[in-house]
Amino acid sequence: MSDTEQPQEPEQTRYQRDLTAKEPKVPEKAEGEKPKKPPAKAPRKIFKPKKAKIQTSKPLEQRTRHILVSSKEAADLIRQTIVEFQKELESQPTNDPDKEFADRDKIEKFFGKFAKKYSTCASRAVGGDLEWIYPNMDVSEEIMTPELRDEILKCEKFAIPEPIRSKLGYHIVLVCESRISKRDAEKKESVDPRYEALMAKDNPNIQAPPKSMDIPS
Repeated sequence: MSDTEQPQEPEQTRYQRDLTAKEPKVPEKAEGEKPKKPPAKAPRKIFKPKKAKIQTSKPLEQRTRHILVSSKEAADLIRQTIVEFQKELESQPTNDPDKEFADRDKIEKFFGKFAKKYSTCASRAVGGDLEWIYPNMDVSEEIMTPELRDEILKCEKFAIPEPIRSKLGYHIVLVCESRISKRDAEKKESVDPRYEALMAKDNPNIQAPPKSMDIPS
């Protein structure tokens, strides 16, 4: 283009040129051919909780919450409300593999709110939390009785039993965690039998060697 020539306008604007573009052809369906269905989404699974009871003959410890009320009617009503909430969570379909743990957290918080509102026990301030219950533990009978302690140790995790009666009233119990108790094992110190033989001689000058030191043969 020379310096004297002026740029010429195109016969069609870009917008008009685009409108003249040919549309893509859609393949025609053969006669009798059924329309293709969109791919079906994977069905959401219905959550089914697993059995939470630990299968062992060893003594267990149970981290527990409870709600104490004075009448059986009140205990049944509170328990039924919590059980229905638990069933509602279980019936919700999901593909989340961690739903079981999320539901348990929701149930424990729901239970704690009821304890703060309705429980007559001093533990209501902490949502009915009794912490870890273990065999033969000393109990304050203002909060728990030995009979209640023993009944709690028989309960399954997150399987809310019928209200438990004690001289304090009626207890709705929720076991939140279970573990094998090691308290008796912690009390027993492992002593080398050769050292025990030396101690049997009743020599006051003999002192126990450190646990990390091997006793020479």
